[in-house]
Amino acid sequence: MNSLIRFVAIGFGCGYAPYFPGTVGSVVAVFIAYLYQFQLWQIAIFCLVGIFICGRAETILQEHDSSHIVFDEFCGMFIAAWQLANPMALIVAFILFRFFDIVKPYPINKLQSLPGGWGVMADDITAGVAARVLVWLVF
Repeated sequence: MNSLIRFVAIGFGCGYAPYFPGTVGSVVAVFIAYLYQFQLWQIAIFCLVGIFICGRAETILQEHDSSHIVFDEFCGMFIAAWQLANPMALIVAFILFRFFDIVKPYPINKLQSLPGGWGVMADDITAGVAARVLVWLVF
């Protein structure tokens, strides 16, 4: 079971990219989001599962919010790309999501201190929401 949790948490291998694993995971996620056009309830389930998966992965990897854990980026990017079919809008959503995820402006920066999987997921969920709102305003 631990192997499956680790595999999902590392984004099916994306988290072991030698450079910028979060960005690699986000790129993969934007393509998945474009292909599948998830409904909001499906994204909510991914996020809830992600809280469990990422929390367990922290224990398995023995590191808080390891850079190898990118399932949170998948979920955040799914939110940022929600209902976007326009390639330009997807690119803007990707750029904004990565900006919010890397820079972590207030209050996103405070969410990482939440315990376990909540802290891993909450900042990316919030970054995804912020990116999606801005894309909605522009497109």
